[in-house]
Amino acid sequence: MINFQKVIFFSIIFLTFFSCKKEDSIDLSQLQTFHNLAIPLVSAEIDVEDMLQGDTGNVISTGSNGELFLAYVTPSTSINAAEIVDIPDQNFSSTVTLPNIPGAPYPIPSFLISHSFQDTLSNTLSFPNGEELDSIFFSQGILTISIENNLSHEVQLSLTIPSFVNALGAPYSDNLVANANNNAVTQVNLSNYTFNLTKGAVGYNEMIIELDITLNGSGSPLYYSDNISFTFSMDNLEFESLYGDLNYQQFNLGEVPLEIDIFKNSEQAVDFLLTNPEIKHTIDNSFGFSANMGMLEMYYEDLQGVFIDNITYDSSSSGNNQPAPFYFPTIQQPSTPGSSVTSVISMNADNSSIDSLINATPKQIISNPVVVINADSTVSHNNFISNTSEITVSSEITLPLEGYAGGWVMGDTIPFDFKVDELYTSETEISEAVIKFVTTNGWPLEVTFTLQLLDSNFNILSSIADSTVVIESGVLDAGGRVVSPTVKITNLACDSGCVDNLNETKNIILLVTANTADYNNQQSIKIYNDYKLGLSMALLISGRMF
Repeated sequence: MINFQKVIFFSIIFLTFFSCKKEDSIDLSQLQTFHNLAIPLVSAEIDVEDMLQGDTGNVISTGSNGELFLAYVTPSTSINAAEIVDIPDQNFSSTVTLPNIPGAPYPIPSFLISHSFQDTLSNTLSFPNGEELDSIFFSQGILTISIENNLSHEVQLSLTIPSFVNALGAPYSDNLVANANNNAVTQVNLSNYTFNLTKGAVGYNEMIIELDITLNGSGSPLYYSDNISFTFSMDNLEFESLYGDLNYQQFNLGEVPLEIDIFKNSEQAVDFLLTNPEIKHTIDNSFGFSANMGMLEMYYEDLQGVFIDNITYDSSSSGNNQPAPFYFPTIQQPSTPGSSVTSVISMNADNSSIDSLINATPKQIISNPVVVINADSTVSHNNFISNTSEITVSSEITLPLEGYAGGWVMGDTIPFDFKVDELYTSETEISEAVIKFVTTNGWPLEVTFTLQLLDSNFNILSSIADSTVVIESGVLDAGGRVVSPTVKITNLACDSGCVDNLNETKNIILLVTANTADYNNQQSIKIYNDYKLGLSMALLISGRMF
């Protein structure tokens, strides 16, 4: 039902083609006088591709039954794992003070024996969005352990970190020796370990370290204030996967504009309605959490950026449409890491206002999508993420060519330099000319047009056809599909004055008004890919011709 002007443009192109091909025009100077002469201009068949090609680009699609629709797809937007969870470098220190040594109250003037004691360190890790993590499988990272021995005695350390478990399930352990008043350092490649953060009393985000310390006396004094300092640094952390509760988070995907310009050539449409438009959001989720996508903004503006109206949506299925911000039904989550699920969310005439806003105004749809994860903050969540996880969102607006239109006016000014008198000798006297159209229309459209003849100064000389019906709709069945074409013969009269005007015409204003079949009763029609329009044109001339 769009681009009806293509039919008329074909007609005018054929006329101008005839005028431009003067070397192929019929030379009547050698002919005897005829009272009537018919000059065939064109005979052609126009199909759906001819009618729709150009303004719609590559957005025309065909359904299973041959029905046509326009599909506008926005560029996809995505959120990757690094945007959801960032594992910052972790650094913490702890100081271990000396325990009571039986039978040797402090200070000990000369400490010569060996004494062992145990201690456990606990550190709570912090994450930017308050995540409560159970475990992390590192793809890279370095743990650096430093001992600062502030004693005048050797310190032997047997270190075990239950929070770091290798592929065999064994915790990390090491032995270090720090000489008197000296330091010791060791490093661990974390890519070989799983970081279990559930070993502490809280049950998440805790790193537990068990120390078995032996002091080897050197004979120097030992004071109760003496201590040993430990520093733990985890740097360049990247995860392969992680588990836990990511808590509530919201991510803005940014503004997404989409231009709908199929009506760019329309001057007006008294009434236009596509009866079954749909905005379909397709969300692919490989994160181990459910999520909700919504719109912070969603509205229409014209091609100059002037606001037209909001798009409303019923997020509660209560029949109460509301403008953004609103949220869609829950996005499903995969059951295992490495897999993905697809959710499709539809905005249609049943749950939004898009049916009334898809009209004959060229416009842009502006949307600002947002994704919320773990929307219910009152419960614990069992989430997982791999380093390849992402949420990808793409939106497609499908406009089935189904509906009705009335008073759809399109116009254009085109050059015209078709001098009838140049076809003949100077003795020729043309008294009347008729442009004859014969259309065989398999489309559910009715088209009238008016040709206004303009001189070189764009003054109107006269009109040919004042809102004359040149195309009648094909015969429809109850479902709005054409079942048989309609033949229409139209003669556009052009008397001698009109012929004179044609000789002076430099431009033509073409005004086309289109209605769908049975528009007054709001009959919904469909466009199918087998629709065709047959068109033949001839110029009929009467007069004395030499």
